[in-house]
Amino acid sequence: MQGDAFHVVIPSMPGFGFSDKPTATGWGVPRIANAWVTLMERLGYSEWVAQGGDWGSAVVEAISRKTPEGFLGMHVNLPMVFPTTQEISEATPDEQRMLATAQNYQTLLDGYFKEQSTRPQTIGYSLADSPAGLAAWIYTLFQDVTDSDADPESVIDRDEILDDIMMYWLPNAGASSARLYWEARQEVPTPPEPNQVPAGFSIFPREAIQASRRWIERRYANVLHYRQLDHGGHFAALEQPTVLTDEIRTTFRSLR
Repeated sequence: MQGDAFHVVIPSMPGFGFSDKPTATGWGVPRIANAWVTLMERLGYSEWVAQGGDWGSAVVEAISRKTPEGFLGMHVNLPMVFPTTQEISEATPDEQRMLATAQNYQTLLDGYFKEQSTRPQTIGYSLADSPAGLAAWIYTLFQDVTDSDADPESVIDRDEILDDIMMYWLPNAGASSARLYWEARQEVPTPPEPNQVPAGFSIFPREAIQASRRWIERRYANVLHYRQLDHGGHFAALEQPTVLTDEIRTTFRSLR
């Protein structure tokens, strides 16, 4: 629908893809959020919204906490919601499933996260040296968190997966992208007040970190949209592009 169309601005993270590589420390999520706010100001947008998954979710959350002028709302498919001890003890069956999914991921599948957040340069040398090693490092993620029973090529075309890998290999971004994990580890989180920015949430079944509506509504004062989808995983934009587009449009429709 014409009324649901947007100009789409897609910045890549510093150190990822064809963005410049930071030459000093300090390029964590808060600084990236500041850069994206500045970008939208320089592009001349007086009103805008933001959507994110993966690290983009963290950046969008940080932008929403800054409440820049003209920022109308947010949508994420990886909610930055981590249940409290009390919420865990009171979890419903569906919330228990979400907790079990997160526990399985943190126990068995997130070794890459620990490596990159503690020794990004060490793994970076290997990722820069071996295209086969880089491909295996990234392909494993497609196996682990797509809705594909560990067969990612059944839901994402092989050429698209190779394109993703090449976005790390061609600009030699293995080490520089890993450093964002280290930067995030240095940041000291503070329990935030409830977020007042209008927000939408799309929960895909094979996403590693999920959140229930009631967990979200305790942290966000104005939930425009919440939906648990039937199919899809962490790479929602690749796995379920039409569904994700509809989710974004549904979230922001009321803000026009």
